[in-house]
Amino acid sequence: MLILYILSYDIWFYISHILLHQPNFYRTIHKVHHAVESSTLRYKDTYISHLLESPIQGLGILFPLLFMKFHAPTMIYSLIIVNIRGMLRHDTRYTWLIGNHHILHHKYPQYNFGEYWLDKLGGTMYPNDSEYKMGLIYI
Repeated sequence: MLILYILSYDIWFYISHILLHQPNFYRTIHKVHHAVESSTLRYKDTYISHLLESPIQGLGILFPLLFMKFHAPTMIYSLIIVNIRGMLRHDTRYTWLIGNHHILHHKYPQYNFGEYWLDKLGGTMYPNDSEYKMGLIYI
């Protein structure tokens, strides 16, 4: 069940993130999140966003509840995992551990909207392989 919550979150995050980069949504909502320079990103910058952004992007973790019974511990563990992962992805000091896939998105906002595999499938991967840094546990 834990994997299902996270997978659902990741797919929804990818779709909603692409939508947030459409000109009207970017200008009115998502621009706030990209205000920090990509080379100085820190974990706290994960939560710099418009008031609507975090609730909208977080909805994906709830979709499995349409098909299965709510289990509080699994939901809490899922939220903890996606939040820690998000904070690590927004901190340049942890690229050695988790890679720089999302930091490249902050440098080149037209690429890398979500998980590595989703960007690969969706054709939204940043094309310059030489700029990627592989992490110990993640890309």
